[in-house]
Amino acid sequence: MNNEKECEIVQDLLVSYVDGILNPKSKKMVEEHLVECKNCQAELKQIKEDLKKSDSKEQIELDYLKKIRIKTKIKSMLIAIGIIVLIAFIIFLNNFNKINSIMNKSKKSLESNNFYKETSEILFDNHTSIRKEYYKDGKYKSVSEIYSDDGIETSIIEYANINSDERIYIYETEKKAIIEKGEISEMKNNANNIKHVPFVINRNSLFQKIGTTFVYSIDIDTYDYGKEYYVLKDRSENNIWEIWIDKEIGLPIREINRGGGKTFFPGTNVVKEIKDNIQEYKYEFNSVTDEDVKTPNLSNYTVENKTLNMKDMIDE
Repeated sequence: MNNEKECEIVQDLLVSYVDGILNPKSKKMVEEHLVECKNCQAELKQIKEDLKKSDSKEQIELDYLKKIRIKTKIKSMLIAIGIIVLIAFIIFLNNFNKINSIMNKSKKSLESNNFYKETSEILFDNHTSIRKEYYKDGKYKSVSEIYSDDGIETSIIEYANINSDERIYIYETEKKAIIEKGEISEMKNNANNIKHVPFVINRNSLFQKIGTTFVYSIDIDTYDYGKEYYVLKDRSENNIWEIWIDKEIGLPIREINRGGGKTFFPGTNVVKEIKDNIQEYKYEFNSVTDEDVKTPNLSNYTVENKTLNMKDMIDE
């Protein structure tokens, strides 16, 4: 076999030789030829360089595709996070608007110069507590009553004027009246205290509105009331507190503290009963008369005068 013919055969086998797939006889023949043939050596070198470039190019393409996949994955994750954040923001904004509406409506309701508020609570000893509050043109009266099978017991009646430093307490069954004066009475007679309702403590505070939105979940219900109202629940794991808010006036109609009351067997710390504390609220506007808030003649009562200032409370 002449050298030219042998070179053609070897060069046809070089790629397979580089890939390592030649049989032993062919591999030996190629290697023996390469020892003496400079041309085939050069051809082998070129094949190896071409294969190396091809591998490098393929690796570059693979690396590029890998980078594309990583970027696509990151982009998808960012889009997903963005969607979640957007949904959370929309939910937050919706709840904030509801809270803001509640606060504004409650503020408007409590700006009334004539309203009646009634708070009822079922007690543990088969008694029900009722607190009736009357407000008209700066004058205020509160009546606390206890209902039982034995009848109605009026425990205390309070009279006050907005921003006055005087407050009158009447114990009807004892025919006793206490006239309390001083800084403590003036603090109690502040309009915000007299017109206080649960949940809407500071109706003008943006921070309270934002904080309330984070703290409470908000739903809408109609159960046991006949029309739609908001249900606010704390987001804690136990979810022990909730309050129902009238959508029209922004004021509470029911407050529930689950498991808030316990009774024990006499003389022990063994729990006898666990019940929810439930307070019901009722409001009426423009129904209070001058007679409702009129201070009675105290000539029929034993009158005691007291002066209470902040210093007295600190000393105590």
